[in-house]
Amino acid sequence: MKLSRLALLPVKLQLKQPFATSHGNTSSRPLTLIEAVAENGLHGYGELEAFAEPTYLAETQLTARWIIQTQIIPRLRGKNLRQPQDFSMLTADIQGNQAAKAAVEMAIWDIFAQQHQLSLAEYLGQFISVKPRTEIAVGISLGAQAEFAVQQQVIQQALADGYQRIKLKLRNATELMQAIKLLQKFPQAKFMLDANSCLSYQQLPQLQKLAALPNLLLVEQPLRTTDLVEHARLQQKLSLAICLDENILGLDDVKTAATLGSCRAINLKASRVGGFTVALQIIKYCQQQQLKLWCGGMLEGGIGRAASLALASLPVFDYPGDLSASERYYQTDLINERFILKNGQIKLPQQTGLGVSLQAEYIKRFADQPNLLV
Repeated sequence: MKLSRLALLPVKLQLKQPFATSHGNTSSRPLTLIEAVAENGLHGYGELEAFAEPTYLAETQLTARWIIQTQIIPRLRGKNLRQPQDFSMLTADIQGNQAAKAAVEMAIWDIFAQQHQLSLAEYLGQFISVKPRTEIAVGISLGAQAEFAVQQQVIQQALADGYQRIKLKLRNATELMQAIKLLQKFPQAKFMLDANSCLSYQQLPQLQKLAALPNLLLVEQPLRTTDLVEHARLQQKLSLAICLDENILGLDDVKTAATLGSCRAINLKASRVGGFTVALQIIKYCQQQQLKLWCGGMLEGGIGRAASLALASLPVFDYPGDLSASERYYQTDLINERFILKNGQIKLPQQTGLGVSLQAEYIKRFADQPNLLV
């Protein structure tokens, strides 16, 4: 398969409500859509999930677009891809820049799945010999709230909506005590806590108290994103599972974390590790090492959400992912379809490829974008 066209379209989506984490408040979400067209006429779409600032990932929308334009596209010109994994081989010498790679690779996987007359989920499943689920149990990631009463109301609403697992964001160590009270308030619900690196080893006593709560599944990314040794020290003292997120940028990071004992679970985001090819490698390794897995979210738009749902549909994940319904985040999304939560599950698109279609506005805007392969 050869590409005849590749175009980039920067967009910005407005959130219904600000989303608060230790990295700050997000009110609008900049994204870049990728349009890839094969010589056979098939269109594939990708979504660049880097943020505006280098606070969660080292990449930003601006730097990732530059990498795509100056480094990735020249490596694609005139190349015949026999399988989507060939893209990873062509870009293997580009260090880092996982989100940039993943965005273009997403569009290529979309085309290959269409070419094989399969949904993206079915196509991904073939590479690890599993059949995807048609409906996916989902959880929800709730932004941090300063007031206990407000956080309590938000949790109540999420449970009433049917979400099967609640993730609470922490912004500082003092919010650990509020988290303990919230978990005790909802003993029937399953929780995760996501610290986004705002804790230190000094919070071991509070974390040990949390570990005694039966409805807490894990604590995610408690320490620094550059650290694996201190995480291992903390995990040795905790019965509660530590999950790593920002530390994991590829398969080698998972291997190092497993060898050191830095965690017992991995939050897998294809955009953070460089795409589906690496994500599938990580899945296989975690199964061998008996590391628990679940599929995280990055405030994706509709294209990225469809891709994450395809990955999450593979029956290899131990917990419901952060893949909320379409109505959860944006005032207006990118796609015509809507992902609807019903009985705590979201139905997977059944059409070939990503299984979703861009709204006419974005198709028209893509028509005005230059072909960067020329």
